[in-house]
Amino acid sequence: PLGIPFGPSYGSAAEGYPGSVREYGVGVAYQRFLWKGLYSAAHALPLVQEYRDTEGERIQRGFQLFLTARAGYRVGLFKDRYFLEPSIAATHWPINTNVPDSFAALESRWPNHFLLEPGLHFGVRF
Repeated sequence: PLGIPFGPSYGSAAEGYPGSVREYGVGVAYQRFLWKGLYSAAHALPLVQEYRDTEGERIQRGFQLFLTARAGYRVGLFKDRYFLEPSIAATHWPINTNVPDSFAALESRWPNHFLLEPGLHFGVRF
């Protein structure tokens, strides 16, 4: 489930879903440079979720809105042709509908946000 903080529960087999979730969506992002390489960014990603049981059969479909607020710094490499952007983010999923009961039981134990998520983006300038 999303929202499991780093620690003993993170990646634990006991926290695994009774099946799988496949998500499809297209996101929108806005990035603004504040000072030199310092930037902030906001992302919104609406997702259609497809829940499957352990045999791979579709149980039902749901919807999730996944939001991210990010702050970081752009470091230019090789005459600014390439760049790295180390960052820190806060993520939140305020809308999560039509979740099967077996999946919701695991999700309900964890918050619907994740603070201080590290990020490292790599890019090429054209």
